[in-house]
Amino acid sequence: MGEQFRWSPNEEEMGQMLLQAVFMEDQVTLEHLIKQKANLESKDETGATPLHIAVTRNMPQTVSWLLRHRANCAAKDGDGYHALTWACIKGHLQVVKILLEANASIEEAASSNGKTPLSLAAERGHMEVVELLLAKQARVDQTNADGSTPLHAAAHQCEVEIVAFLLARKSMVNAADGEGWTPLMYATNSPAAVSDGPRPELGERKVQVDGVIGRKSTLELLLLHKADVNAQSIDGLSPLIIVSAHDRPHAAKQLLEAKAQVNMTGAKGQTAMLMAASNDFPTVAKTLVLGNADVNQANLKGESPLSVSEQLGFKDVADLLRNAGAQPPKGAKKKKGRK
Repeated sequence: MGEQFRWSPNEEEMGQMLLQAVFMEDQVTLEHLIKQKANLESKDETGATPLHIAVTRNMPQTVSWLLRHRANCAAKDGDGYHALTWACIKGHLQVVKILLEANASIEEAASSNGKTPLSLAAERGHMEVVELLLAKQARVDQTNADGSTPLHAAAHQCEVEIVAFLLARKSMVNAADGEGWTPLMYATNSPAAVSDGPRPELGERKVQVDGVIGRKSTLELLLLHKADVNAQSIDGLSPLIIVSAHDRPHAAKQLLEAKAQVNMTGAKGQTAMLMAASNDFPTVAKTLVLGNADVNQANLKGESPLSVSEQLGFKDVADLLRNAGAQPPKGAKKKKGRK
């Protein structure tokens, strides 16, 4: 007999083969590699381990197999995400269950973005995952690194079903993050609230709530649960000031109807009207005028809504302000004429 061929890859090669076998769900190769003592914590170029790959590709059987062979569910990839982080981001319910049974940390935030598993699931609308995490004793108001809560996260993405669920679970509607922003502020600053079309705001998702007539949007739900419409951030921003920097006249009207102070100022003298004027939102400006906004109120630099809109060439806003009684700010230079 000739000399028998002996297969003897080094540790790094076995690690790469293990990663590939997980990706391909090649159970035969996995069993062979584990007998050869392949390193279950081998990482690819992104820092992902075999467990990360199985989790992101929604392979519950492979996840269970890796955990039975003592894969580390607390290992982090290059972005600082552990396996449960990815399972919650992807909304892979069965994988989340398996990881929780393996005692994955339900509270640990991802080191890259500081968000907890519950907030990551909430902001992506993964209702079943949110329900499971809370059933497994995740705190409904557990904070992220910036002090925000799952309600902040869901409100910012207008995940209205999640917002309704968290509020029903007594999430604190006026909780403030590290900069003083409340969930209502996150909702008024939401990029998800405006869609394409002639009336973009009205395309926002709504939900039916028991005991309430009509379907409600995220902003309406927060107001229904007594969100403070006049809360101010550390920089003095209010929900109305924030929403006026977006083309959301309907939301501005709702805040005014809820008794938002139309002339409240931020730390730099910003007002809702100045925000609407500087962003060329005539419909928002009109809503504020109807709400008795002071069209001449200037910021700390002495800039008024009219001076800002004229300087930026926003004719529609400037015309609206003049018709509402806006005057050039005091001290403005007049053009010299003949004596």
